[in-house]
Amino acid sequence: MRITLIHNPKAGDAKHGKKQLMAALAKAGHHATYQSTKEPGLKKALKEPTDLVLAAGGDGTTAKVAYGLVDSGIPLSVLPLGTANNLARALGFVASPEEIIGRLDGGKKRAFDVGHAYGPWGARYFFEAAGGGLLADYVRAAKKDRKKQPKIKKLSKEQEMARHGALLRRMLHDYPARQWKIKIDGKDISGSYLLWEAMNIHSVGPALYLAPRAATRDGRFDFACARPADCALLAKHFDARVAGKKSKSPLPARKFRELRVVWNGSTLHLDDKLWPDKKQSQKSSSEIKITVKHSALIVLQPAPAVKT
Repeated sequence: MRITLIHNPKAGDAKHGKKQLMAALAKAGHHATYQSTKEPGLKKALKEPTDLVLAAGGDGTTAKVAYGLVDSGIPLSVLPLGTANNLARALGFVASPEEIIGRLDGGKKRAFDVGHAYGPWGARYFFEAAGGGLLADYVRAAKKDRKKQPKIKKLSKEQEMARHGALLRRMLHDYPARQWKIKIDGKDISGSYLLWEAMNIHSVGPALYLAPRAATRDGRFDFACARPADCALLAKHFDARVAGKKSKSPLPARKFRELRVVWNGSTLHLDDKLWPDKKQSQKSSSEIKITVKHSALIVLQPAPAVKT
């Protein structure tokens, strides 16, 4: 199989560098070409003839690659080398990189819905979730916190997840609820929210499971939200995340196809990106429309493991 490997060399560990991944692909009988996310040429690489694009990295890398494959018909597979790996899990990639590579032959193609956000700053795709309030402000805070990373010793995935959970918990302590004008499928649900999320997959951020019934190819999103009265329940959910325990979502969720929100100047996020970003003009009282682009991405899931 012809495979284009798109690799974030800063993700994962020394066992999953360029040399090791290319060797594993060759051993499995694939003809692979390599493109680093840290070098120019990503857009060109995604346009080259290939049978499969393989994203090796975290959720950010996977989303960046997926963005370039929407409506292309070229399938995507993932080697999860990040911390949360929300998107990789939702796409069905839960094994080790070596196992996934060894099971690409005989894999099954499936469709995956893509989020589409349209506002005064243009149109953007998203794959995990879009939202406003606490989790959007957390994305901003986490980016600032990440700049301190060189000063912090290398943490395990569990430690990293706990650190992010603790950041969310601290933010929640005195986080102000805001008024939002929101309609889902034409129904007005405006009110005061700590957070609201249009979820395409089960989890967002540091593996926070807020949409247990989310399905990735049903043409609908799950609207998960927290009002001021939900603060204590949300705090317990974050505490479980810090402790490394699994916790069912305490928040209500409902299915929808279209969401319209009047932007009030607060931070919004599309996956782990802020919207609008620093380069885009800040326009007040602008409506944003969020819809589902049904089955816009093709995913090649690895073949089932052979039981012995």
